[in-house]
Amino acid sequence: MEILDVALNIRRIRQQKGLTLEKLATAAGVTKGLLSQVENIRVMPSLPLLYKLAGALEVEAAAFLAANKERRHWVLTRAGEGVPVEREHPESGFRYQALAREKNAKVMEPFLLTIPPHGRRAPVSTQGDEFIHLLRGELVFHLGEESVPLKPGDSLYFEGQIPHWPENPAGRAAELLVVYAIQVG
Repeated sequence: MEILDVALNIRRIRQQKGLTLEKLATAAGVTKGLLSQVENIRVMPSLPLLYKLAGALEVEAAAFLAANKERRHWVLTRAGEGVPVEREHPESGFRYQALAREKNAKVMEPFLLTIPPHGRRAPVSTQGDEFIHLLRGELVFHLGEESVPLKPGDSLYFEGQIPHWPENPAGRAAELLVVYAIQVG
């Protein structure tokens, strides 16, 4: 089971049914924040949560697990061919490209992330560890009360449970490799 597939399937079915995050959360008896974290690949949903969402959407829980992928032992993503994935609100300007979308049975999920000039998002916490490597631009990465300035070539590895957020203080876009290792259970 791929966390990315589960998140994208939940979002796709919710949107097909014309439901907002808030309406689905209310119908499933969960918070809008939790549902947003699930859809934005911040947390792995528990089995009871999948059943609540399935009931509210009037689908079988198995619909969320559908991947339709043949087993792949390796994948190659050529430069510029990352698969766009919506993880933030579109108005944030944050652009994610999945770099191993076709690989299944992953223990990590790599993305190329572009943060617009002066871009920033609200703090988040996730399950699992995260690794970032700044490729271009400047970035200040906030981890709880600490702020870590990053220059091209710098890397940062941290536990996702720490409230964290990136901030691009510069007048040009920043580009970074982001690798999420989602803990299950």
